[in-house]
Order: sequence, then structure tokens, then C-alpha cells
Amino acid sequence: MKTAPKNMLYNLSATKSIDVRSDLRRYDATITSGFTGAGQSEARIPISSMDAFLDTNKSYLNFQVVGAAAAFTIDGTAGSFIDRLEIQSNGRSVWRCDRYSLHHNMRKFYNSDLAEVNRLSVCEGSRGLITQLEGTPADNDINKVGLSTIGEEVGSGHSKNYCLALECGLLANDLKKAIPMGANLEIVIRFRANNAAIVAHTGAPTWTINNVRFYTHAYQVMDAAAINFYQQMRAEGLVTWSGSYIKTYINSVPQAAATHTLQINDRSLSVLSMTTALRKTAAESTLATATNSAFLLDDGTGNVVSYEYMIAGQPVPTSGRIEVEPATNGENLGRAYEEAIKSLGDDGKSVSNSCVDKQMFKSSVDTLASTKAGALKFGKGVLAIDLRKMDDLSLKMKGLNTAASAAPNNIRIEHETFGTDVDATTFVKAEATWVLQPNGEVTVVV
Repeated sequence: MKTAPKNMLYNLSATKSIDVRSDLRRYDATITSGFTGAGQSEARIPISSMDAFLDTNKSYLNFQVVGAAAAFTIDGTAGSFIDRLEIQSNGRSVWRCDRYSLHHNMRKFYNSDLAEVNRLSVCEGSRGLITQLEGTPADNDINKVGLSTIGEEVGSGHSKNYCLALECGLLANDLKKAIPMGANLEIVIRFRANNAAIVAHTGAPTWTINNVRFYTHAYQVMDAAAINFYQQMRAEGLVTWSGSYIKTYINSVPQAAATHTLQINDRSLSVLSMTTALRKTAAESTLATATNSAFLLDDGTGNVVSYEYMIAGQPVPTSGRIEVEPATNGENLGRAYEEAIKSLGDDGKSVSNSCVDKQMFKSSVDTLASTKAGALKFGKGVLAIDLRKMDDLSLKMKGLNTAASAAPNNIRIEHETFGTDVDATTFVKAEATWVLQPNGEVTVVV
């Protein structure tokens, strides 16, 4: 019977679970409402897990947006309202991502299958899959369907409520482990300024964010033997979990055509990928620019020609620079796109479920038109490199060690003359391990 199929092995059965009481818990910010793009901007949400394990892999951040002064459009998703996301324990940072809005939208566009696209349209302010006709329809026209960069519109005086699945490796971690019972954590959210958070063609729209809350499933273990075993592990410092940590490096690329070197100088034990997004320097303050959801290989005047990363003094990839050509004649996008979908996928997967098509990847569009034309054409091109040795979630230290050498780390970008200087944001995705100390403090090793 050892060689029989599993559906014939009747002595095999599922293991009975321990006795657990389940609940969906709500954690409110210390100041829940009144966050504006020109005033109060930081919300702090204490997360207590003194009596339960928190399954934050199924958690979401909930808040209300109220429009004022004029209508505006959500920039990609409602994640565009968040400038920085940080998690602290006893006042010390254990996870942080600057320019979180850019990271959030990048992940949503590069890692969403159809089911996730539907969730984005219901929960995060996306318009979802759309088709957009250009000109007068004719017989045999071919019109594509894609994920809209332009989110839903919020009218003056209107309110909408959003539920964000946060792109945070501490909460949505490897092997889907719960936040352990006894951990002291606080989610710190810094909201963006007016023009940097939203997109609009005209007017001077403002907004207010209210009712900032965090929801997560909680499990209270009723089995005394299981709790005693867990408390013994905690006392010995054996309660650990792992996930990805995002480090942000900000540079500027000069307008003049050349090969420019941007310093990254990351020092991490295991880097899984590096991803660089280019935007015009005025994007953060320009109302009509999709600041958080448009990133360009071509700014409409000139384009990136090639790039490579230098890590510990060695070029990566060693197989040669990754060339980029968005023009129809001589088009060369495949290698850059391959690195993007590998770098922006979920941990444990070789590639992401990308909603970024070729038109988006090479597009120079980043500005909202009065007619909302080009909703499927906003640029989504990034410069990325996948540094994983293997994809297995059960393994640690499967990335590249950038802390082992004092040699500088950087990215070298060859480009034609741009229309303006260009802002470059590099996200370094590294492995992190969190440890619950006996006193309830969480510490991190990256």
C-alpha cells in the first residue's frame, strides 16, 4: 500500500487542530481623523497581541477619504496617500519603507492577477480593467483591455472608504506566520501632501482622511499545553519569523546624455532584488502628474539606453549591460521586463503576475488629460535586477550579501538627453528576521 495513490490510503487523515477562538479585531489610531494634505499628517496605530496570535497575512488598513474644494482622481490606488509606512516596537523601527506610495502602486501593477485586480477596484480605488477607444470606432478595430492607471474620481464633498492590503514583509511574511502573542508593535503612517497624493487636471483639490484603523484576524489559543509550550519558546528567544524589508535610496539623474552613476551603498545580509523608478523631478509637486503610478524609461524627450548595477565592485549582471530601446524600430525591452517581473513578484515565486503590458512598459505618458485619455498608457517601466540564488521560501540567506564588502554599490544608467533632470528612487528588497524578546519587544536583523 506504500505505492498506492493518496486517495486510496484511508489511514491518512488531517490532523485535528488545537482549540482556538477566532475573531476579526480592530485597532484604531491614537488620533483617528483630520489628516489633511497640508496639515496633520502622521497616524499611529498601537497593535497589541497580549492575548492572541494575529494573522496579519489577512489584514488591511482602513480609512475614509473626504474630498473638498474640487474633484480629484485616485493616483493608481489609494496607497498613493501614504508617504511613509513604518512599524515600530518600543520606539525602535523594525520595518520601514520611504516613498511607500510608489512601492505600493508598483507592486500592485506588477503583481496582480485577475482576482487581485477585482479586489483593487472594490477596496483600493482602482478603476480595474478597462478598455478605452481612441477616435471614431471602425470595423475590425483592435482595442486592448488593461489595468487603468487612473483611479476612481472623488467629487467635492464626497467620501469613499478604502481597505489597503499593505505591502509589508513583516505583516505579510514568509510562510504566512502570525504575529506572535505578546509582541508590542505600532504602525506609523505618514500621509502625503496634496498634489503628491492625488492627480487632477484642473482646480486645487484638497482632502481629509478620517477613521484610520487596522483590521486583522486574531486567534486565542484555548489549549493550555500549547500555550505552555509557546511560552517556553518565547522565554528562550526562539520565537522568530522572516520576510522582506524595503530600503529606499533617492538620487537625481542629470538631464545631459551620459552614463551616470547613482550611489546606493546598501549594507544587507541578503538582498533579493533592486528596483529603480525614474520620474520627472517636478512630479511630486505637479497636480496633473501621476506621481505615484507613472515611472518612465522614456520621458518624451530621451530614453534610457542601458543600465547595470555594481555590487561589491562587480557588475551585475555579469552577462552584460541590460539594453533598452522603446522605439518601434529596433525595440528592445525583453531583458529589462524579465528582470522587473522577477524582482517584483511575491517571495517564493520566480516571476510576478504582471498587469504591465508593453505599451505601459515603454510609455512616456505621466500626465492626466482633461478627457482622461491615455488611461492605459501611463508609463510603468522600471530598471530592476533579480539577485536571488533560489526561490525556496523555506531557505534563508538566498540573496546577495551587500554587507560583506566595503566596496560601493550603485546603478549606472546610460541615457539620451532628458527633457529635465530625473528623480530616481531605488527600492532594495532584503531578507529580514524578526525576534520576539521575552519582554515583548520585537527586534530585527537585516
